[in-house]
Amino acid sequence: MQFRPVSILCTLVALASPAFAQNSWTFKHKLELRGGYRWSDNEQHPVRFLFPPGFLPPGQTTGFLKTPDPGSHVEFQTAELQLDLGYGDWLTARAKVHFGGLYRRNPTTSDRKIDADELFVRIGPNPDFLERPSGTSFFVQAGKAPHMERQPIRLLESYGVAATAFNRFEDVQGIVGGSVGRNFYWRVSAANGNPLFFRDPNALAGDNGTPGMRKTPPQFDLGPGFPILYNAEAEGLFFKSDHVQVGQAVGYRWQRADQTMGFDFIGFHYRRSMADQENLTGTFYGGDIDLLNGPFDQGGLPLKDRKKEEYGGRLYSEWRGATFIAQFTKQHLAGLQREGWEGELGYEFPFKFAFFETIQPAVRASGLTNRFVGAALIQPDPAMWWKWTKFDGGIRIGLKRHIDLTIEGTRHNVGSRLKLHLREYLATVRIRI
Repeated sequence: MQFRPVSILCTLVALASPAFAQNSWTFKHKLELRGGYRWSDNEQHPVRFLFPPGFLPPGQTTGFLKTPDPGSHVEFQTAELQLDLGYGDWLTARAKVHFGGLYRRNPTTSDRKIDADELFVRIGPNPDFLERPSGTSFFVQAGKAPHMERQPIRLLESYGVAATAFNRFEDVQGIVGGSVGRNFYWRVSAANGNPLFFRDPNALAGDNGTPGMRKTPPQFDLGPGFPILYNAEAEGLFFKSDHVQVGQAVGYRWQRADQTMGFDFIGFHYRRSMADQENLTGTFYGGDIDLLNGPFDQGGLPLKDRKKEEYGGRLYSEWRGATFIAQFTKQHLAGLQREGWEGELGYEFPFKFAFFETIQPAVRASGLTNRFVGAALIQPDPAMWWKWTKFDGGIRIGLKRHIDLTIEGTRHNVGSRLKLHLREYLATVRIRI
């Protein structure tokens, strides 16, 4: 069963209309263009799974996990258009659409290239970042929006393995929340729940279950990557009543009067029942239980139930030019246990010279511990249960005219049979209009 979130909010708008009288309409728009250079190390790892005849390229008898697209590439990543309509603090409507989405798409070659990342309506104040309401507040929001605990800004263009696994992508959800006073806040949500799928933890997700794989002989545009389990982007823009994910969060936000110091801490919890299969755009592989059961429903993982549950916390803090972000998530997947952690630190220095405005070096460490082991002869992706540690470092150079350049590098330590580091370097130009 599906229904439109806007229909719920129309009634609330009518009830709140007398309070709108002393406010005014605002409209904002933002366009971001990203593109640049990527170098990915060429690595591969054999798998023990015995593929049936016709599933591998001619002459190949062993399957491999491989870097999706190794070597040097100059590529256009994405164009993102964001439109915001507001009426004081009482009404906010946002539409954010991407065109391209090269690093979001999964599979990389066959997923949709135009999609709405955010599409929601909110009644009531819900300040961004470290901003606080003037006093006790209340809001209602419905539509496709980020997770409650997702970090508000990123210091690098890449993602850590914890953010990738748990809260990188938006979900279709309804949220009721508010603040008690100016600092303490709470949230309750009901959502579709991001489908469980897998992708490479570096820039490109890789190709798994693409239409070309059904051909004889199979055709592979990109490698499968080294896929980790993750909460994939929600399919569709409407609420569904089956497998509803219920979430709760409480947090505390503080900022010094001169805005030179502040922090925001949030603790969260989500729970839902996993579906037998979730259909995803661009792949014939199913998400949720179907993915965990592996090819031909042979199993290969020690599943015990259908519960999908997550809880943890996230800290965002600022001190003058410094920004520190930390997060931890514990996850239960049908009896499989795992947790992820992440810490990111950067400092922005003013650098007024020629076309330069600022320089911000940043470092990040992240990890993913899977407390289960699968049967490699039955489940073809051993990366699901490897232990991962990822290190990222780089520098963001702010230029005039709303342009910045981010140069960064990545290295992994992976608990695989053969040594893997999955090195990758990115140089990304971002233009904001």
